[in-house]
This record gives sequence, structure tokens and C-alpha cells, in this order.
Amino acid sequence: MKLAYYDEGVELTIAGQPPIWLHGGIVIVAFFITFPLWSRLSATGLTAAGFVVVGLILSVLSHELGHTLTARHFGFTPTLIRLHAGGGETVWEAEESTRAERRLITIAGPAVNLALGLILLFAYHAIVQHSAGLVTPNPDTPWFRPPPTAVPPLFTALLWLGALNLVLCGVNLLPAFPLDGGNLLYEELEARCGADRALFWTGLFGAAFAIAAKIIFIVGILTGLVIWSPPYLKPNLQALRASRQHRPTT
Repeated sequence: MKLAYYDEGVELTIAGQPPIWLHGGIVIVAFFITFPLWSRLSATGLTAAGFVVVGLILSVLSHELGHTLTARHFGFTPTLIRLHAGGGETVWEAEESTRAERRLITIAGPAVNLALGLILLFAYHAIVQHSAGLVTPNPDTPWFRPPPTAVPPLFTALLWLGALNLVLCGVNLLPAFPLDGGNLLYEELEARCGADRALFWTGLFGAAFAIAAKIIFIVGILTGLVIWSPPYLKPNLQALRASRQHRPTT
């Protein structure tokens, strides 16, 4: 294992795996996402928030590993995994690939988050039901219920991480660059109507979603919530401009 620091981030290299570069921005974003947990500065809330911050970063890493392992399955060579404030990305060597292979590599990331979300939520409900079943009713006072107890931080973290993984899956499937959904839409449109129109329509949808995301972000801030809100406007505007550069003028 090897550690290196560059571009305000830490790179972890493990033998046989592509290097993983972690920027502090993703930690800051995860920290603010958990604001409802730690805002009261209680020990339980801070502990749960700590679990969620670590778990959220690992969830993003799992998403990228889904891309990486699927790419390797098809014989490609991933060279770097980046984790940053915008999420994550996997870089691999430019090689010839089929449309079907690219689609499967793209879908693999959201599929991992979907599976993790369902597993974590199932684990949460199973543990909570088991804990509730440990309370033995008193036959002398059947109407009496014990007072509610604080939810352990790990239980809260399981619920949050399950929900956040489902959100990661859904957000990444939005038809906008640079999200997985945008790449899938581009692949589909390119096969039907060419690269320029594919860039135009994907960029147009992406710009619309980016504007909506910024509105959601502002509303969230005003209500005391920090809502992670990709996609971003810049790559979609770039796609729109690129699509128009190749169109003949009249």
C-alpha cells in the first residue's frame, strides 16, 4: 500500500488495484449532508453522522468500483478512481469497445448503489424488528408500554445510508452529463440520430436538470438542509455548444 499527496488530495495505491484519489471536498459535502444528524451536537447524533460520512464516501467508492470491475471483466484497464466534491469518476485507458460493453459498464455503478441501498434498508428494518421483539410484555399490566429509547447511532446510520444509496442510484441515472444517465442517453441517441444531435439533446436535458438542481439546492439551504444536487450546468452547456459547432450554416 502506498500513499501520495497531490492536487489537494490523497492517493491510495493498493497492489493490483487502480489508485484511488480522495479529495477533501467529498468529506466536506458528506459532512454538510449529515447536518440534520449533528446540528444539535448530541453524542448520539455526532456518532451517527460520523458513521454516515464514512459510509457515504465508501458508497461512492463502491459505485466507482462497480464501473471498474465491470470494465476489467471486458478486458479494459482502469487507471484511476477519483473521489471529489462532485462525486466520483473512473478513468481507464482508451480502448476499442462496443456499445453494449459501454452500457453495461455505465449501468454497473448505479446497480451497486441500488443493491447496497436495498440491503442496508433491509438490515435496518430486520434489526429494528428484532430489537422490538426483545421487549417482553408484563401480563399483570398488558396496557403498559415501556418508554421509547434512543435509536442507537448504528441503526440511524443504516437507515440514512440505505436511503442515500437509493438517492445515489436515482441521481446518477438522470439524463445529464457527466452522470451515468447522460452517458446512457447519449449512447442511445447517437445510435439513432448521430453524435451531434445526441450531444444537443443530452446537453439540453442536462441543462434543464442542472437548473432545477440549483433551485432545489437554494431551497434546501433556505430550509436548513444541504442537498447534494448534481448535475452541473457547465458540462451540459459545453455539450450544447459542441453540438452546434458541427452544424452547417445557411
